[in-house]
Amino acid sequence: MPSQPFPLEEEWQWEYDYYDHSRHSFLLHQTYQHGSVLLGSDRCGKYWTLVVTGPQRGRVWWLRDGCAAPYADSLSALPGGDFLHWVRDWHVGQDWWRAE
Repeated sequence: MPSQPFPLEEEWQWEYDYYDHSRHSFLLHQTYQHGSVLLGSDRCGKYWTLVVTGPQRGRVWWLRDGCAAPYADSLSALPGGDFLHWVRDWHVGQDWWRAE
């Protein structure tokens, strides 16, 4: 539901919580279903989304097995790169993950 706010504000790694599904299943569902629009995929299970509601609105996030994190761009003043920076990097063939 794009109208619901995106639930995260910082990187979240749940890969070590698999033993206790009740700890993260609700938030994980919201991360994939609320407040964002799918932009595309690099590989199976690795998705780029544009957050459209909530405090992270306008930022691109990388959702993958075990982790969700904002796209980091070394040229952006934002903690997570915004959509225009992500598109620029995609256009020039920037190596995706974090430009730290």
